[in-house]
This record gives sequence, structure tokens and C-alpha cells, in this order.
Amino acid sequence: MKHQLRYRIKTLSPIILPEISGDTNMVSTMDYIPGSVILGIFANKYVKENKLGSDAHKDRNFHSWFLNSNLCFTNAYLSKMDGTAVAEYYPVPFSINYLKDDENQIFDLMFKKIGKQTKYPGSYCYIENNDISFASVNRSINFHNARKNRLKGRSDDGAIFNYESIDQNQEFTGRVIGTEKELKLFLGKFKSEMKVRIGRSKNTQYGQVVLTLLSNEPEIFVSEIPSFKPEEVNNTFTLTFLSSTIIYDRNGFPSTSRKDLESYLADNLKANLKNTRISKAFTKSEIVETFVSKWLLKKPSETAIKAGSCLLINIEGFDDNTKNSLLELLETGIGERKGEGFGRFAINLQKPIECSQPKTRKQDLVKPERPDGDIPDTTRDLMKNVILNSYDNLIEIRALSRCRDFCENKNRIPSNSLLGKLELMITDSSNSEELVKKMDELPGLTKEKLERCRDKSVNLFNFIKSRESGILEDLNPESDLKGAGALIDMNLEDDSELKFKMYSHYWLTFLASMRKEIKMRNEGGD
Repeated sequence: MKHQLRYRIKTLSPIILPEISGDTNMVSTMDYIPGSVILGIFANKYVKENKLGSDAHKDRNFHSWFLNSNLCFTNAYLSKMDGTAVAEYYPVPFSINYLKDDENQIFDLMFKKIGKQTKYPGSYCYIENNDISFASVNRSINFHNARKNRLKGRSDDGAIFNYESIDQNQEFTGRVIGTEKELKLFLGKFKSEMKVRIGRSKNTQYGQVVLTLLSNEPEIFVSEIPSFKPEEVNNTFTLTFLSSTIIYDRNGFPSTSRKDLESYLADNLKANLKNTRISKAFTKSEIVETFVSKWLLKKPSETAIKAGSCLLINIEGFDDNTKNSLLELLETGIGERKGEGFGRFAINLQKPIECSQPKTRKQDLVKPERPDGDIPDTTRDLMKNVILNSYDNLIEIRALSRCRDFCENKNRIPSNSLLGKLELMITDSSNSEELVKKMDELPGLTKEKLERCRDKSVNLFNFIKSRESGILEDLNPESDLKGAGALIDMNLEDDSELKFKMYSHYWLTFLASMRKEIKMRNEGGD
């Protein structure tokens, strides 16, 4: 049985925890504090207090807690006072949506089909019974001068860059999970309150936080969700990812496919793969990478299932052994790098009931008024670059996600030479009609090779011939890129040249990903 120590972090100054962004002039920040950062805080304190230096890995406790993942440091998510209690928020499940024309009508699409347009609320939520409340982390954008020569202390050419930061005076909570024995030993090595600096530019105006251990002794861990009831778990349950999750396929590469998820669950729940079925899935993927300050290097980036993804799972032959294995998995987490907070999930967070509480996420926000006068040319150029970079980033994510579906049967992926021929056809075409014409002129044998490669709904030959269908639709429902474009008279629908440029970018990304799959297959001997 696992135990836990709860902790709280309060921001004393703005903090920057960089994440991958499509804007080269903006350093975007995460809106939570990753478990890897929490692990780093305690590891650094332990090394300094015990004067371990470069021999830290030889220390039994250091190796066990920080290198061997015997302790799990979960992400710290936003927490707020709710009356006299503290509400701990977590990422909104992707299946929870509200009506586009009525934000107070909230539905869980896992259990109910809605005939109207819906929208994902984003950010964080707290669900209790059939009540749901939303919250978002307050963030700001700060402008700084770019300096090529940092010794001068000023900018020579007037160039600027932007830092997005989490505002000060906000609280985040998380857990350290492990055995009771390890946690008691851990408690004795650290003060209950520590002032530390985290994130980027922590030696200047950013990064000051105070970390408080809220638990005086290890507490029995059941779930990160207080409302979870183990006795209600049966053969059909929902699984909601509370943090990014990395699982590997049988060749040792990161995978987000349903097939590999089912295989992982069947193995770890000691269930028959044929009896383990994901009947519904609302998932997204992302690229995760972390920075190790001691190495002054990033860890290799990996594709992960994004927090908020959720599954409806049915297991035939579900018995007490399966249930116990599921509850053990709830304690340890799913996949790789669990010690850094990856792979955390909740069981039955979502239930077939309608959420009744009005959506309050935006009630305190004041919409700024547009300044008088025309937008300056410099601002127009900056906005155009930001919008184009955002579109490129979204298109790449969409292409990589769709490519994975076509690559599930690796033996049917077209050869490198055929992929190269397709790339040349795309770059030599001036519009999608010209590309389709070239596709029709391909020899019959070449068409057959493309038709052999398919996902669950269409083969690759017909998918390429479908032109922009589905590729450029609703590119960014989370933020109003179209509205931003309208401010500078930039309309994707009316600009055929720009549409084809993005269409080409989609396919070149798609085909490059296929080439990578071929390389992995050859190296893995598959």
C-alpha cells in the first residue's frame, strides 16, 4: 500500500516554466509546476544539506528517491479556497464540453451525444458529484530587450522578446507518493517550509516560490481525486489522465495509439488482451521535453498522451485480481518516468451524469478595449508571423497524429523512394488540383502500394486525393486565430496560395514522419 505527503507551492514572484511554442519571439510558460521541477527542488536541497557533491549517486537515499523512482513527485496543479476547504484542480477531461452558444450547458461527450456544436472549456476543473467548477492560472506577458552583447546591458538594434509567466500569489498543490517507510525517512531530511527559485531567469526577477510540506506524517494514498470510491469500480470504468503519459510500443518507441494502450493495460492488469477494449477515447498527444539544470541539457523529447485525455474501458472477465491490479496501477502510475509525475490518472472521475453548475471560468475576466487608430505596420507584421507560426505548429501536430494511424501496420508503409517521389510531387505542385492530377497519373503498381497503406477509414492514395478535406478544418478551436487574422485583413479561407502552402506543409510533415517510422522499423529489425 502506497502513502503520500501533500505539498503546496506558493509563487512569491512571477515564474517561467518554458514549454514548446510556435512563436519564436515568445517564451511561453506551462500553467502548472511539473513533477520533475519538484523532484529537482528536493534533490538539490538534499545534495547541499548533505554535502554530497558529484558523489550524490552513491548515497542510498539519493539513488532511491531521485534516480530509481521509488518516490513519485506529482505535478502541482492550481488550488483555491472553496469556502473553508481547499479545492485542488486538475486538467479538464477532453470529453467535457459546453454548448458553443450557451456556456452554462455542460456535457460529458463520453456518455451523451449532442447534436449541436460544442466547445472544450480548457484549463482546470474541480468535479464533485454532479457539480463542476472551472479555474485558470493567471499569467502575464512581459517584454524584454534582446541583447546580442549581454555585457553592454542594453539592446543595440531595439529588438524585443517576450516572456510569458505565471503570476505571483497563486498556490499549487501536489503529492510525493511512496511507501510509508521511505516517506517517514524523507520527512526527516527536509524542513517543512523552504524558499527556493525555479524555472527560467530565476537569478533575476523571476522564479521565487515557497514550498510547504502539508503532511506531518505519511497519509494513506487512495487517489488524487478525493471523491474516488474503490468499491464502485467494476468491469466498465473511465480512465482520465491527470498528467502527460509516456508509453512505449513493443519496439521501445513512444506511442499514443489505442492498440498500444490496450496492450499496456492488458499486461499490467493481468487481463486477456482480447477481453480488454477501449470503447471510447478522447485523446490528444503532445511533445514533452524537460531540462536538467545539472547537465545544462534537455532530456530527449518524447511523444506523450496529453493530460485531460480520457478513455471508457471495458474488461470482460473482470474479477478481484483485475481490480486489485488496477488499484495498484493507480498508486504507481502508467508508463515511463513515473517518478517525475508522468502517468498519473484517475478512475471514474467522469460518470454518466449531467454537470449542473454554471461555467464560471471567465466570470472575472475583463475584455480589453481595442485602441483607437490603425494597427501599425510593425505590429501587423508581428501578428502575421505569430499567426503563421501558430498555424504551422497546429498543422504539424495534426499531421503527426494522423500519420501514426497510417503507420500502425509498419509493413504496409510505402518505401523511402516512393515517399521521396510524393514529396517531389508536392513541392513541384502549385495547387491541390495539380497534385491530384499527378496522383491520377501514377502507374497502377504505385497506386496499389499507396492503397495498401491505410488507417481505419481510408487508404493513403485516396486520403492524398481528398485535398484539403479535414486537414485545414477548424485549425485552432482553443484560441481565436481567425479573429486575430481579421484584425490585419488576413483570411485563410480567401487566400488560396496560403492554404496550399499549409496543405503542402501538412503533407511534407506527414511523409517525413513516415520516413522516420521506416528508419525505426529497420533499426529495430521489425
